[in-house]
Amino acid sequence: MAAKGGSFMYDVLMPKIYGIGAAVVIIGALFKILHWKGADIMLMVGLGTEAVIFFLSAFQPTAKEHDWSLVYPELSEGYDPSTSSSNSLAANNSQGLTRKLDDMLKDANVTPEAIASLGQGLNRLSTTTQQLSSLGDATNATEEYTTKVRSAAQSLERINEAYAQTAQAIGAMSDATSDAREYHLQVQNVTKNLGALNAVYEMELQDANTHLKSMNKFYGTLSQAMENLTEAGKETDQFKQEVTQLTSNLGSLNRVYGNMLNAMRSNG
Repeated sequence: MAAKGGSFMYDVLMPKIYGIGAAVVIIGALFKILHWKGADIMLMVGLGTEAVIFFLSAFQPTAKEHDWSLVYPELSEGYDPSTSSSNSLAANNSQGLTRKLDDMLKDANVTPEAIASLGQGLNRLSTTTQQLSSLGDATNATEEYTTKVRSAAQSLERINEAYAQTAQAIGAMSDATSDAREYHLQVQNVTKNLGALNAVYEMELQDANTHLKSMNKFYGTLSQAMENLTEAGKETDQFKQEVTQLTSNLGSLNRVYGNMLNAMRSNG
């Protein structure tokens, strides 16, 4: 039971709750770090417990402030060191005020054990806060490790798929070997046929070349004959003109002879 002026909840129970909550948080973190079954639940329980503890600590009543100026007049407002009355009052009441202060602390259950317990509770709270920070770092590291493990698993799956595809490709290459041999034989046959066709083509080219030379010679002779015909046509025109003139002369001569015959007949 709490002493007079104290709180059983915050003076007795809360220091124990701080320690128990820290233990639950540490156990939850241990489950999460080692990836034990139920790690997520344990971590949520631990962090939830710590959140409840912090929530309750927000309502912890403040400690009663004592008027220390009764013991140490120097702390009082408006204190004047030059005033002898204050010094004498402090000297006269020093022993009585000290006794009163001790009585007040005793009535408030502010014992050395309580002060030590309060210090231990504050130290535990500080340690728990540091552990929570470390727990956050450990959680981040665990998540990063899990992500890397998943990425490695996916990479292994892709490697297995690549090996399977490679095996299939090798099998297809083995099946294609016989087809490649047949194709090689067909290529050889085609090469032979192309060689024969090339020989025939060369013979035809030679015949065509000979025929082309003959045609060129024929066209040359024909061109010369056409030129000769052209010249002969010119000479024919001249001959025709001369024959026409000769015919005209013969006609004139015949008329002369006719006139002479007529004249001779008339005289006879």
